[in-house]
Amino acid sequence: MDISLKTNAGLFAMEFRAAAQEMRATATMRALNKVAAQGKVAGSRAIRDVGGYKIKIGRIKAAIKIERATPGNLKASLIAKGRPIPLVEFAARQTSKGVTVSVKEGRKLVPGAFIATMPGGHTGVFVHDERKAQKHRKVNNTRGGWHQLPIRELYGPSVVDGMSNQAVQAALTQVLQDKFPAILEHEHSWLAKRVKGRGR
Repeated sequence: MDISLKTNAGLFAMEFRAAAQEMRATATMRALNKVAAQGKVAGSRAIRDVGGYKIKIGRIKAAIKIERATPGNLKASLIAKGRPIPLVEFAARQTSKGVTVSVKEGRKLVPGAFIATMPGGHTGVFVHDERKAQKHRKVNNTRGGWHQLPIRELYGPSVVDGMSNQAVQAALTQVLQDKFPAILEHEHSWLAKRVKGRGR
């Protein structure tokens, strides 16, 4: 998501006189970077609450990066990156019928799934892979048993998917639009006072 909101920075030009252009750029840059930082927090919460990702907020934040604005490029961006998240992180619970997880629209059951910890220490939600087992039995001419079936780990959506959700986008955009004007005005006022103080 790019943050490139139109500003009313021109209203402050008279206060800055000869340095008006530079001051406006600096104030706008600072405001964009501050609102981007707040947007990262708001976006993470929106993905968790609006998008229904019942995972740790820190996991979401870690996947969202900020490209900061500069005086020559008055645009800040929030960029979500990362692969699908292991399903075990979505509040996974073992039941007699499988594993339940909270992904998007409420808690769901994954029939036949189970939670297991691998020898390397990684814990995940797995299912037996019958297709691979059939191929293995055909090649090796064995019958095998259920306990011998290969397993594969299950994954949920990625943070990228959450950020692209329309409801999340709408919630995040509203937060940015609400906060940006006040932050911009504060930055202009702070710079104006600083310049006046130097002129004394």
